[in-house]
Formats: sequence, C-alpha cells, structure tokens
Amino acid sequence: MARHAAGAIRRDQQLSTFLGRPVKYVVIAVLLAIILFPLYWLVSNSFKPEQEYYHKPPIMVPIHPTTQNFVDIVVNRGLFTGLKNSLLIAVFTTLCTVLFGSLASYALVNGVLPRRLKHVFAWWFLIQKMYPAIVVAVPVFYIIRSLQLMDRVAALVLMNTSFNLPLVILLMVGFYQEAPFEVEEQSMLDGCNLLQRWFYITTPMVRAGMIATGMLTFVASWNEFLYAVILTIVRAKPLTVLIAGFITDKALVWGPMAAMGCVVVLPVVVIMWAMQRDFVSGVSAGALKG
Repeated sequence: MARHAAGAIRRDQQLSTFLGRPVKYVVIAVLLAIILFPLYWLVSNSFKPEQEYYHKPPIMVPIHPTTQNFVDIVVNRGLFTGLKNSLLIAVFTTLCTVLFGSLASYALVNGVLPRRLKHVFAWWFLIQKMYPAIVVAVPVFYIIRSLQLMDRVAALVLMNTSFNLPLVILLMVGFYQEAPFEVEEQSMLDGCNLLQRWFYITTPMVRAGMIATGMLTFVASWNEFLYAVILTIVRAKPLTVLIAGFITDKALVWGPMAAMGCVVVLPVVVIMWAMQRDFVSGVSAGALKG
C-alpha cells in the first residue's frame, strides 16, 4: 500500500512538472464546468417562466425567477406520490438486495458447496449482468400480471432486487474472501454455526463493502426506468416515470420537467454526500482487494 501511494505521488509530481500547476488547474476547471453545466442548466430551467425557457437565444440566468414550476408538480403532477413510491422502491430493494446478496456471497466463500459448483454459480451471476434487461421484458410482464402485482410497489422491488442481486453478490464475494478466517475459526471453537458467524463475526468486518454496494443498489433502483414504465399504471409510478409524462404529443413541458428533475437528483446527492466517506472507503477497499 505504501509503495502504491509513493508511486501515485511520483506520478502527480511528474504531471505537475510536465504541465505546470496553472495548466493543471485550467484542465480541472474545464472538466468541472463540463460536468456541472448540465446540472446548472437543469436548476436554471426549473426557475424560469415559460417564455424564458422557450427564448432564443437561450437565457442562461432566469430574468424573472419563479417557483411556479415546483407548485405545478406538487399540485398537478403527483410529486409526493411519486416521491413516496421511489423511496419505497429504492429502500426496500437496497435492504433485500444487500441482505440476500451478503448471505449468498458468504455462502459462496465459506459455505459447504464444492469449489467447482461455487465457480459455476459465480459465472452464472456474471452472465446475468451481461444481457440487457429488455430481453426478458415480455416474460416478466406476464409473470407479474399472473401474480396480480401490476401497478404495485412490490413488483418493482422484486424486479430491481433480481436485477441488482448478481452484481451485489459478485462485489461482496471479494470482501468476504479478504476477511480473516482465523477469527471465524475461533468462533467455531466457541460453538458458532454458519449463520451466527456471518451475522456476528464476518459481516461487521465487511461493513464498508456492504455500505458501498448498498449505495450502488440504491442509486440503480432510484434511477430505474424500463420496468417502472412496463409494470406501473397509476398508483405505483415512481419519479422517473412521472418525468417521462412531461413528453407529450403536443410539446415538451420544460419547466415542470426540470423542477421534477431537481427533485429526483436531490435525494441521491444528499445521501452520497452524507455517506461519502463510507462509500469511498468501501470502493477503495474493494479496489485494493481486487
């Protein structure tokens, strides 16, 4: 680890010597502008009245800022219902995926399955992440309809869990492999069974990895659109589907759509900012273990 850090410092020094600090700062500023400008444009349009976001040339800063777009999505567009559905889908998907994914990955690492069968399962989870989700859209629709789960939050929780579970298992396997098995051996001498070792011994040691995979799952579930469109009608529509409703055959309603986009982005930004240390430490630990 120390050698890796020393190499990174040397590369940074070489880059600074080759380009110079002013050039490096200019490059960073340009990249930040490219990344942040779409977010600024989203926020800017959310406060513009209709005549301003249709104006040519585009108005960069709202001349007559208004909150009418936010009032519109609250009163007429079902913002709170969509927000509730999105939160329920993302939270329950994250909890189910992390729980079942950690159990499955721990069983693959320390379970009693033959080693060859463990490799088969690992390859199967990897293959499941390779094909596009639209391939199984038709059978999924018929299954959900036969289970009478259409237009319910439970249907989206089930689908998001099934699609995120393989990735969580593959990521968590690496964390469980690096957990010291000597501690588990001591607990085995004290009479702990497999489930007790998972809950009391090993899982606390991979807490950072669970937080990182949980946050990735939350963001993926929060942003999911394909099956949310297919499996919802009215009651269970999340925010991502409500945003698509602003695209009509007559026009594209820019202001309310931008306001809804701000609401969609805000919870993810707040959660990532609040848990950035745990997320970065988990991702860094996974990278070092790989």
